[in-house]
Amino acid sequence: MSVLGKCSREMSAIHLIKTYCLPTLLYGCEVWTLSDSSSHRISVAWNNCFRRVFGCCWRESVKPLQHFCNTLPVSYIIDLRKLIFWRSFRRSENPVLRTLAYLNHNHFVGTASKYGFDNYMVNVKFAVWRNFCDSLL
Repeated sequence: MSVLGKCSREMSAIHLIKTYCLPTLLYGCEVWTLSDSSSHRISVAWNNCFRRVFGCCWRESVKPLQHFCNTLPVSYIIDLRKLIFWRSFRRSENPVLRTLAYLNHNHFVGTASKYGFDNYMVNVKFAVWRNFCDSLL
């Protein structure tokens, strides 16, 4: 916000946050095992970014703002990145990576089942986004 000033454009601020802050916040999240408290702290940090940019009260939900900005909540982003990561292992030509994917198949299926699919061939990004949109209704 100090870069943009007080009379900033919200979408520009969101773009900068998604481009510079989010990768730092989620560095290596594909292999994280998060406790509930750690997951909550990361979600609070991400949601507070939206509250700060749009001038919302801390009690207000930012899910409609995230939807409007074409952005997922951080828990969805972490799951999406994990699913894409493990799917790339599964599709790899390297037998070691494919073996790792096979050994972690239950982890992939557990995360994927939250979003309504159970195989590697589905469009992961679309399935996660659809699940988020359904949660808003």
